[in-house]
Amino acid sequence: MLIYQLLIRLLSPVIVLAILVEAIKNRGGWRFFLQKTGLYFPALAKSGHPTIWIHCASVGELKAAEPLIRALIPEHSILITTNTATSKPLVGNLFGDRVEHRYLPFDWSFALRRFIRRYQPVRLWIVETEIWPNLYRTVHKQHLELCILNGRLSHKTFNAPNWLQTAYRNSLRRVDKLIVRSEKDAELFVKMGADRERITVLGNLKYAAQPEIQPQQDVIGRDYLLAASTHEDEELQITQMWRQTHRDELLVIVPRHPKRSEHIQTQLAFLGDALKVASKGQQPSTDTQVFLDDRIGHLLPLFAHAKLVIMGGSFVPKGGHNILEPAAFKRAILTGPDMRDFEDELAMLQARNGILRCQDYAELKSAILDLLNHPEKRIDMGLCAYQTLQSQKDTLQNYLKVLNIT
Repeated sequence: MLIYQLLIRLLSPVIVLAILVEAIKNRGGWRFFLQKTGLYFPALAKSGHPTIWIHCASVGELKAAEPLIRALIPEHSILITTNTATSKPLVGNLFGDRVEHRYLPFDWSFALRRFIRRYQPVRLWIVETEIWPNLYRTVHKQHLELCILNGRLSHKTFNAPNWLQTAYRNSLRRVDKLIVRSEKDAELFVKMGADRERITVLGNLKYAAQPEIQPQQDVIGRDYLLAASTHEDEELQITQMWRQTHRDELLVIVPRHPKRSEHIQTQLAFLGDALKVASKGQQPSTDTQVFLDDRIGHLLPLFAHAKLVIMGGSFVPKGGHNILEPAAFKRAILTGPDMRDFEDELAMLQARNGILRCQDYAELKSAILDLLNHPEKRIDMGLCAYQTLQSQKDTLQNYLKVLNIT
């Protein structure tokens, strides 16, 4: 701990400069700079409720905590802190003015004490485990309840220098409750020095946000497979692959960015009259091979009635897209190799045979033909995806119970 304190003191000028650069680069402005350096914290709006402080490092943690925050909003005062300027707009988009947002000051004790005195929170919940030694020590000294939610530790944490691991260990001993995603995560926390009796395994909090599914009208009127949220080159490659199958089903393509529609139409011009485009007021006929639905907000009814779903953004280096919505509709789901933004969701569905990951378009073609030729396999795969999602539906209530929130 002594080495840590010495380092942040010695590096303070560099840290302040880095905060200034971040404020300029990501347009956080003086608000970002003053709060990160602990120089100024604007007052909260008066609510009459004790303040629950929830720290989400950035966008990923915010999305994970979203269902919990929404459940708390009606009867609690919520103060969300983040580290990055890019996360502030997301707080506004998700919650509007129903929560307060501030930037978490850097891990200087004086700044953290000033923050706590200013806002007088009664609890601090840290989402997905950021371990800042002075933050944990200051909160503990102020007798605030300190909880880690959706906790996880990466193996690289254990490759940190011994002095930093010691600081981590001392910090974790100040945590009142540790709610983690899996037994594997629990074991890693114990290995790092956390008290096993304070750890509860409740699953991944982000799965508590179950998609709201309502009956959807079949807007196509014939059998089809759906390529959803596609990106540059995927439309062309999937179309060419699909034509090689000589199947009678329709291929429906919904690009992630509808503004690319004209470019996609140019790429698929070789289809002639076999291509129909929704924004032109066209509807697929029996002779249509590809239907380009380039409208916004039309995915849910298409998920509902597709024979299977190909999730775009995964055959190009984009990290994939949300696979939980088609799972909620009991659809068989196929993805490409790049699902780095949804690795947890992918692993959860893979563990229960609710999804297939294809390494290239040739493998995708083979998987599509297999599922179309064996409808019982396709239906079972969609049901497994749905049941996997349903197994997580009590996650939020379990979190609220352990956190003593009713």
